[in-house]
Amino acid sequence: MPIVTFANPTGMPAPAARYSMTAEVTGASRWVLVSGQLPVAQDGSVPEDYGAQADLVIAHITAALAHHGLGWGNVVKLTTYLTTRAARGPWQERRDALFPGTPPASTQVIVSGLADPRCAIEVEVIAVG
Repeated sequence: MPIVTFANPTGMPAPAARYSMTAEVTGASRWVLVSGQLPVAQDGSVPEDYGAQADLVIAHITAALAHHGLGWGNVVKLTTYLTTRAARGPWQERRDALFPGTPPASTQVIVSGLADPRCAIEVEVIAVG
């Protein structure tokens, strides 16, 4: 069973939001990397509402993690791509609710576009189990 230690080391600035600066994994027997997930429903539709987009991305990642017998508590790193700052609040609100304890390491980037121009949010995760 892996041991995950999150930290905000001295000599570094405090995180700008609710995340940890580092994640150390020792004794890990298995890593699961989930490709960037877009808010595209099974029927190919994309909700216009940023909160609904965030919910759909979370549902996709939840399914990917569950496929490997893992959950959000196994996530050690998130990378989030947003096409607008307006999507930041809805995404962060939902992201923070996923991690009631110490949050994982995280990177969030505002980009000019994603592969599907209807999407404002894409998230990839690294999990250990």
